[in-house]
Amino acid sequence: MDADRAAVYAAELSAFDGTDLELVVGLERLSALADELTAGEWWPGPDVVVRPARSDARNSSTRCAAPGATIRLASGQATVATAAHELAHALVGVGAGHDGRFRAAYLDVVAVVTNLDPTDRRGALHVDQLRIAFAADGLDVASREWPAPPSTIAGPIAL
Repeated sequence: MDADRAAVYAAELSAFDGTDLELVVGLERLSALADELTAGEWWPGPDVVVRPARSDARNSSTRCAAPGATIRLASGQATVATAAHELAHALVGVGAGHDGRFRAAYLDVVAVVTNLDPTDRRGALHVDQLRIAFAADGLDVASREWPAPPSTIAGPIAL
């Protein structure tokens, strides 16, 4: 049982509702985003393939099987926030559920996909909003078991 799932979903809603991360941008853009992230200098996880979910699917999902992971995005959830959520699952493995390790990975993925840059508060603001939402819901964030994202990302990640 994944006891933290509902709380993580509530924190996402609190952090991202009404932001550019919740705009439906489509599968092609999110597949390109995932490709760019996973081919980048920071990504410590497996190869990732992004596919559409079944046409009747209401939820997105991630499946991990060596040597990679497959993310299936439901059409109504083809957002950067959902892609970041699923990429965090790919990083820590779906067995982590929505635990503290997942939340650490999620914060790092959001930082990288929003092009963490100390001169651009937009990306840092999204990470801060998510961190604050986790804390408000009593959700701890574990120590990462992978390298921290660089303080700046070379080259923009296209949103």
